[in-house]
Amino acid sequence: MLSGSPLEILFDLGSVAPVWHTLLGFSLLLVAGLGWLYLHASVTRRRFGGAVVFLAISFAAESVVPWLPRESKLAMTLRAIALLTFLFGLVRALVIMADHVARRRRTDFSTIFRDLATLLVYGIVFLLVARLELNVDVTPLLATSALVTAVIGLALQETLGNIFSGLSLQLQKPFEPGDWVRFDGHLGRVQGIGWRSTRLVTRSLELLDVPNALLAREVITNYRGTGIGDDLFVGLSYGAPPNRVKEIILRVLHHNRALATDPAPQVWVIEYGDFAVKYRIRFWMTDYSQQDRVRDEIMTSLWYALRRNGIEIPFPIRTLQLQRVRASFPGDIERQRDVMGALRQVDFLRGLDEEQLASLVPSLYDVEYGLGEIICREGETGNTFYVLRSGVVEVLAHGLRGEERHVADLAAPAFFGEMSLLTGEPRSATVRAKSDARVLVVEREGFDGLFRSNPAVAETISQTLARRQDELRERREQTAAAETAERISRRLLASMRTIFGF
Repeated sequence: MLSGSPLEILFDLGSVAPVWHTLLGFSLLLVAGLGWLYLHASVTRRRFGGAVVFLAISFAAESVVPWLPRESKLAMTLRAIALLTFLFGLVRALVIMADHVARRRRTDFSTIFRDLATLLVYGIVFLLVARLELNVDVTPLLATSALVTAVIGLALQETLGNIFSGLSLQLQKPFEPGDWVRFDGHLGRVQGIGWRSTRLVTRSLELLDVPNALLAREVITNYRGTGIGDDLFVGLSYGAPPNRVKEIILRVLHHNRALATDPAPQVWVIEYGDFAVKYRIRFWMTDYSQQDRVRDEIMTSLWYALRRNGIEIPFPIRTLQLQRVRASFPGDIERQRDVMGALRQVDFLRGLDEEQLASLVPSLYDVEYGLGEIICREGETGNTFYVLRSGVVEVLAHGLRGEERHVADLAAPAFFGEMSLLTGEPRSATVRAKSDARVLVVEREGFDGLFRSNPAVAETISQTLARRQDELRERREQTAAAETAERISRRLLASMRTIFGF
C-alpha cells in the first residue's frame, strides 16, 4: 500500500509535526493560486490552468490530512483525493506540454488521440489509487465497466462511428487544418477534426460542422499545393488574330502577382461560336481562398487591355448596320485641336509650330488603363511615350538591393517615357495606374518623319531634355562630377540620330 498523500510520499513527512505538514500544504496551495493568476494573464499559458486546479485541490487536502486520525476513513479518503488530483494534474500538464511541442514543430497532432490517451491514463490512475490506497477490489469495477461500455456502445453507434471515422481521417490524412476541400457540393477551409465532426469555414464565412462518418464516405477534392488550377472563358471578335489575342491575355496574367509562375498560364482557342471566337484561360493560383478576387482582377484588367488594343467583345446578337459615308468629319478637326493642346503641355514640344506639331497627330491614339495595371515596365525597351490625360499613376523603381520602391505619383496633366522613345534607352522605371487612367500614346514613327524633315528640331528637343536631366541630377546629387548640359545634349542628340537616321 502507498504511504499516503503526495507530500508524504515525496518528502517522507511521517515523523514531522502536523503543523509543518499543514504549513507546507498551505504554502504550496498559495503558490498554486499565484501560478493560476499568472497563467490566466496569457491566452497561451491559460491551457495549463486545469492542471494547476488539480494541484491546488491536492494541496488543500494535504493541509487537512495531518490533523485527522491516520486510520480513519475520512483521512484515507482525503489522502486518496490528494494523490489522485496530484497525479491528474501531472498528467494534464504533460499532455498539454506534448501538444504544445507538437504544434511548434508543425506536426499533425491529433486531438482525438490526445483526448483518448488522456482519458485512458486518467482511468488507470483512478483504478491504481482505488486499489492501492483504499484497498478497493477493482475486478468488479472492470467487469461492470465492460458491461456499461457494451450498453453505451449500442446506444451510441452513430456517435462512435463518427469518432472512429475521425480516427481514420487522422491516420489517412486526406486533408489537414488549413487545406481547402470540396465534397458533395460544399467548399471550405478545414479548421480542425473533432470527436464527432470536422469544422470547415466557407468563403462566405459560414461555419460547416460535418460529421466525420459522412466525410469518410465522400469523395474529397483537396486543393492543397503551391498551384491550384482555375479556368475562365471569354468570347472575342473574329477580326482579332488568335495569336495576338493570346499574347494580350498572357501579358495580363503575367502582371497578376497572385498567380503561380510554375505551371505557367495557358490560353487556347476552343470554339468558333455564332458571334465570337471562344478562348479558354487556364491559370494556377497560390491561394485558393482568393479565387473570387483573382478572377475579378483578371477580368477587369483584360477588359482594359482588349479595349486598348481595339479588340471587341461582341454581343450575342445579330446586328445589321447601315452606314453612310460622309465626305468630311468635323470631329476630326476637334480631336486634332484637343490632341495638339495636350502636346503643348510637354515641355520639349512647346517650341514646335502648328505644322510640326500636327505631323505627330497621325501617330497618336488614346488608351485607357485600369487600377493596378502596368503601363510600362522598368528595363523594357520602348518606342512610345505617354501623355497623361486623366487619372493618377505611380512611378516605381528598383533600389540598390533589388527591392521595388515608390518614387512619385503623377496626376494629369503629366507625361513620361520620352527618354526611352527618343534615345533607345531601356525604361528607367515602372509606371502603374493608381486609378483608372486615360493616356495619349505617342509612337516613334511620328518623330521619325519630323526629324527627317526638320533636323534642327531634334537638336532643340535634345537641349531641353539635357537641361531637365541636368537639373534632376543636381537635385538628387547622384554624382559629384556631373556632366554639363551641353555634353548631355550632344550625347542625347547622337542617340536620337542613331535611332531616327537623320
